[in-house]
Amino acid sequence: MKLDLENCMGKRVCVAFSGGGDSLALFHALFSAGVRLSAVNVEHGIRGASSRADSAFVKEICAKYGVPLYSFSEDVPALAKQWGMGLEEAARKARYLCFLRVLREDKADVIATAHHALDNAESVLFHLFRGCSLTGAGGIRSSLPAAELAKRLTGEKMPAEKGIVRPLLGASKAEIEEYLKEHSLTPCTDESNADTAYTRNFLRHCVLVPARERFPQLESALYTFSRTAREEDEFLYAQAAKHFTAGDVCSFPASLEKPLFVRCVVLAMKHFGVEKDYTIVNLEDVYALSREDCGKSVRLPRGLCAAKEYENIAVYLPAQGEKSCVPFAEGEIAFGEYLVCVGRGKREGALYFDADKLPQNSVLRTRKEGDVFQKFGSTSKKLKDFFIDRKIPRRLREILPVLACGAEVYAVCGAEISEKIKADLYSKNIFYILLKKKGETNSCIRM
Repeated sequence: MKLDLENCMGKRVCVAFSGGGDSLALFHALFSAGVRLSAVNVEHGIRGASSRADSAFVKEICAKYGVPLYSFSEDVPALAKQWGMGLEEAARKARYLCFLRVLREDKADVIATAHHALDNAESVLFHLFRGCSLTGAGGIRSSLPAAELAKRLTGEKMPAEKGIVRPLLGASKAEIEEYLKEHSLTPCTDESNADTAYTRNFLRHCVLVPARERFPQLESALYTFSRTAREEDEFLYAQAAKHFTAGDVCSFPASLEKPLFVRCVVLAMKHFGVEKDYTIVNLEDVYALSREDCGKSVRLPRGLCAAKEYENIAVYLPAQGEKSCVPFAEGEIAFGEYLVCVGRGKREGALYFDADKLPQNSVLRTRKEGDVFQKFGSTSKKLKDFFIDRKIPRRLREILPVLACGAEVYAVCGAEISEKIKADLYSKNIFYILLKKKGETNSCIRM
């Protein structure tokens, strides 16, 4: 039986032990290999007394081998309703939440699950039949950082060295069954594994078993295919990441080749916590922006927006709430997601102006239809035209503070001072104005 111990040796390994044949073989093989072992069992509350009997069996085996056991009992049917998902998906989520708890409490370095080549084959077909990218065709990963899993399930942080490992992923089902027979190991039987109402059971019993009669090396072939697909997918993501900038706004060149472009879109959505809610249609919608005019945008799941901004694509969460309008004064002025700092004299990185030339009833607000602006050293024009000339993205035009009186704009914060309030040799009351992002007090914004 193929057992990959690369991610296990020298670590505290906690095997996910259900009592079934796969997990029993993994438990025995890891114990025999001298791995520092513990076990975790999750009773799902789905099969009643039968499920509780399996957990009792696991407890008995762990006691026999002197292996510490961490037991959990979950009401998966109730959790499925609470989370709005099917039993299979809810059971998987509940298990992994328990695994994360073991890791978070530092009872182990890694959780070893008994996924094998047939599980991988099911996963590949499941994704292919539903319609997937190269990522889905990559099947089950041989290891998964706990930090990545925790971010997806709970949003919590986990130590970088913790993770999920799958030592049996390259082993066939036949090899596992032969191992159990060779070592006289009798596992529990989960009757739900024969229920083809569950999608993965249907794929195993109604698709893969008949196909194996014609293609005996099916599991091995799909495993090789999925490893190749995963390697190529990871390479493409690495190439895409070179063109990707993450932050409050994620951006990347609109001219990227499509394989890199769509991966940048995925990276952006994941940056904002969108892991599974997107579809191929979302990716195609954003890709279509690459051929659109500047300013065009599309909506993405969970309120995200993607927009064409000159040579780039930007993905961001639009600013929420009503536009502000506040009196202009000396000091720090909170304005939406910005902080406008106003003071006497000059300051590095700031715009400065003659305060005596500024009307007393001036305010900080966002732009309005009909606004005009005479930028420093130029003639008056529509504020909209100034934004376009300066290549300020449309999403920022809607939230950027401007200093104005009526329709006359005297300063675009972070960008430009009006010719009408410029400081000169005769100015006696010079003020500065600079723009910061809230929480980023050490640097000012210049556009």
